[in-house]
Amino acid sequence: MARTVDEIKKDMEKRWMESAVLQELYGWELKDDGTPPDFADCYSKASIENMLLYIVAYCAYVLEVLFDSVKDELETEIATKVPGSLQWYVAKLKGFMYKFNYYDNTGEWLIPEGTELSQINAAQIVKHAVAVDDNINSVLTLKVAREVDGQLKPLDSDQEEKLSAYISRIKYAGVKTNLINQEGDSFDCSVKIWYDPLNSKTDIEAECTKAIERYIKNLPFNGEYSNMALIDCLQAVPGVKVADFIGAWYTEPGRTRQPISGKVRPYAGYFNLNNISLTLEAYA
Repeated sequence: MARTVDEIKKDMEKRWMESAVLQELYGWELKDDGTPPDFADCYSKASIENMLLYIVAYCAYVLEVLFDSVKDELETEIATKVPGSLQWYVAKLKGFMYKFNYYDNTGEWLIPEGTELSQINAAQIVKHAVAVDDNINSVLTLKVAREVDGQLKPLDSDQEEKLSAYISRIKYAGVKTNLINQEGDSFDCSVKIWYDPLNSKTDIEAECTKAIERYIKNLPFNGEYSNMALIDCLQAVPGVKVADFIGAWYTEPGRTRQPISGKVRPYAGYFNLNNISLTLEAYA
């Protein structure tokens, strides 16, 4: 991970002051304990030496950021290219092209000449996917979702049927798969808010509702929800003095409502907000 400019500069300052050649050149004296003085004690912020170290430190910072970026890209590329890995399955799911022909012998999609990029993007209906390896039951669970007007939705029946056929062709022999393509888990929560009475109760309630909606919507696909993180979001709302968590519940499609004890991952991979119950009281 790239160091900050200040961290790099501090390290350079330390090495600068430890240099015997520079000590002889500048003539600074060592401390009583034999250690060199601090850089700031010998050079002002406007000195050429200080500006020189800052410029070099900034250049080093840019290089470290670039190296981190290249490393992340390479690791992602390797993860998606290794056949049979979880990320490989995710890449294959997102590469699925609805209503295009797929050839088993080449592993390529036949894209008619003249097909526009917008048509290709529209054909790649799986916008969100995750692969989870269940080592206990020896089943590879694949969760998928598309986007409709910015909202996560399950694939329709025809799309799911074709995606299932595609999975059966690309998966490794002997691998059992479980495709989850469902409406998002229904999410409910109840919180009591003590707010600064100098603020509008209506505005506080609206902002708290928006904070909860943002938190749920911004969870990564198949990301973990936690009650603590929800309260942290509410505590960050200006005017909120205390956010007291009462309860949260989720409902998997076709199942009964379950209380959330601490944390949970949505069965469908994502949540649909159902009911947000806020009780507001002025903080005294």
